[in-house]
Amino acid sequence: MKTANLSRIMLIVMVSLLPMHAYANIDGSPSQQQTDPNNPSQTQHGQATRPLNEWDYSALYEQSGFRADALLEAAAFSPQEDEIGEIVNIVLDQQNQIVTLIAEVGGMWDSGDRHVAIPWDEVELFEAGIKVPVQQDNVEEYDLFTNVTIDEAYIYKQEMERVSTVEEDVATGPQTWKISDIIDDYASIESEEGYGYITDALFTNNGIMQAIIIKPSREEFGSGPRAFPFYGYPEGWRPGSSYYQLPYASDEVKELPVFDYDNYESVLD
Repeated sequence: MKTANLSRIMLIVMVSLLPMHAYANIDGSPSQQQTDPNNPSQTQHGQATRPLNEWDYSALYEQSGFRADALLEAAAFSPQEDEIGEIVNIVLDQQNQIVTLIAEVGGMWDSGDRHVAIPWDEVELFEAGIKVPVQQDNVEEYDLFTNVTIDEAYIYKQEMERVSTVEEDVATGPQTWKISDIIDDYASIESEEGYGYITDALFTNNGIMQAIIIKPSREEFGSGPRAFPFYGYPEGWRPGSSYYQLPYASDEVKELPVFDYDNYESVLD
């Protein structure tokens, strides 16, 4: 197999070997600080957990970006802008940067449906959906299922230390995670008090996660979506956790205003 082909197929596995990079601010610019993994008070941005009274939606509205929900519903287009499939999942690294899109393509090229793994730096967002480099003469280079062992509903890649599923049958490596690991999870606040469900996530246009959207499930917290900073790995969250722990108290989250999607412009909306 060609080296270039193998690198794409093993991208999800090999991402764990990439060097750590500076964490990004909400606008996607790199931070000057690195996160100390032994300091639970630090966030993915290399800064102390931000009090909610200092968390302002204005930066999200001004920078805009795109929603995970919109990306997961997006059509996939060939370089010639022919619709060839749809995006089904998003793979991120520990810095909450998108590294790979998983797409399901099929119904053309005399082949059935198949999943492909597309490096983030090879995709292009435009109004109709996601333009990907996959076409008939190179689809095998992006095929997700090459050199894997199928075991019932799961697919495992060799040399993985920990396997988590992408959809029902695609796996990610030891230092990557998928957006469906967090969407629809229950979120609690300090003292493990229940708060609501994570319904969406926001990304900068270069693929860095800006925030998570949570819909409160209890009347005392109000109605309508709220946007929260996402801390992820540095705060102890791991894919497969039974719930997501917000580092905030009840009085803090009660003051957070409703996030207005109408003020958040996205190329995918």
